[in-house]
Amino acid sequence: MSKVLIISSDCHAGALPNLYDEYLPQKYRAAARGWWLQYVKEIIARQGTFFDQEAMDEMAEKTGEAGHYQALMQTSEGQYDDDTLLAMLSDGESPFAPRPGEWDMKVRLRDLEGDGIAGEVIFPQMAPFGAGLLQYRHEVEPEHNLEGIRAYNRWLSDFCNTNPHRHAGVILINIDDIDVACAEIRTAHAKGLWGGVLLPTTTGDFPFYHHPRYEPIWETCAELSLPLQAHSGWSPDYGDVQGATAMYISEVDMWAQRAFTALLWSGAFERHPNLKLILTETGTAWILERLRVLEFKAALPFFQHFTGKLSLTPTEYFQRQCFIGASFMPQHEGAYRDRIGLSKIMWGSDYPHLEGTWPHTRAYMNETFSDYGDDEIRAILGGSAVEAYGFDPEGLAPIVEEIGPTLAEIKGSSSVV
Repeated sequence: MSKVLIISSDCHAGALPNLYDEYLPQKYRAAARGWWLQYVKEIIARQGTFFDQEAMDEMAEKTGEAGHYQALMQTSEGQYDDDTLLAMLSDGESPFAPRPGEWDMKVRLRDLEGDGIAGEVIFPQMAPFGAGLLQYRHEVEPEHNLEGIRAYNRWLSDFCNTNPHRHAGVILINIDDIDVACAEIRTAHAKGLWGGVLLPTTTGDFPFYHHPRYEPIWETCAELSLPLQAHSGWSPDYGDVQGATAMYISEVDMWAQRAFTALLWSGAFERHPNLKLILTETGTAWILERLRVLEFKAALPFFQHFTGKLSLTPTEYFQRQCFIGASFMPQHEGAYRDRIGLSKIMWGSDYPHLEGTWPHTRAYMNETFSDYGDDEIRAILGGSAVEAYGFDPEGLAPIVEEIGPTLAEIKGSSSVV
């Protein structure tokens, strides 16, 4: 293959709220409408604090969107009626609605192929009742939470099945009822979702993932060869003060990184040697220091009580069963690629998030990969994702030859725009 296979290990998709009605039972639609309304009011109320006003300005500059919605952010509460606020969530020009590429496959493929991306892993964006990355951040009726998850999985399976070999959709679950969660995993997988199972970053009032209650989930994922996914997105609610967004950004990686430690010390990796854990948008270099500390503690005499049933060291478990989803991988993170392992690192664009590389992906690649070896580039941009997820490189080859970049183009000298 003369061109480079690029698989983004971190993309996002979510339907417009009104599109979910087809996938949500009638009895829950009124409650979903109330949730969406609460959601958009919260965003407006948090302008300049938790809501990133600068990101909306950047969106307007990048895409030409936002327009009169920027004026809305400066208006007083109560100036707009509920119907107007809800309409914004299904208006592709609104800063509160998903971008067109998140729910329109034609737009999505245009954007991805413009970046040279042949395959992708799709994480959630917006789902009814907040199911997804921010799950358990707000109290939601358990029944509503579950129905929101099911609606999202149904929609995503239809979305991905338009090009099933290119789109690895990630399955949403909650952990209220483990048997129900396992049933949903099987149902969603049978409908075509094969990008793994997203673990809620927080477990709310339930124990964390070191607890035996989660064993059926580990068994199900191991049986179906579905990786577990830990993706940053949740942190404690820091309130409506000036430092809230800075606190969120500073600590959000940490909360998703915890899944590795829980699966390690609980023995889940030992019991299920083919179970994979993928840590996405949590940074890259952090794992080296974490492993150093864990190795040090595992060697302490009193720690033998905890390691007695483990046959491998923390580093060996990581190397056998874990991968890093290196979203918009900056140049300084790549400096540690040899120590982490090329087969462990998977580049991601974070499409269509503003902090990601789209629509300037080529410039970001030039910045990061200009001095990489050819084999290193091929591994990080696609080869590692083939190993982690099971993408079919032969099936993707015609697409790569049509839209993929050359090694010379990836190593170009352009600067980030």
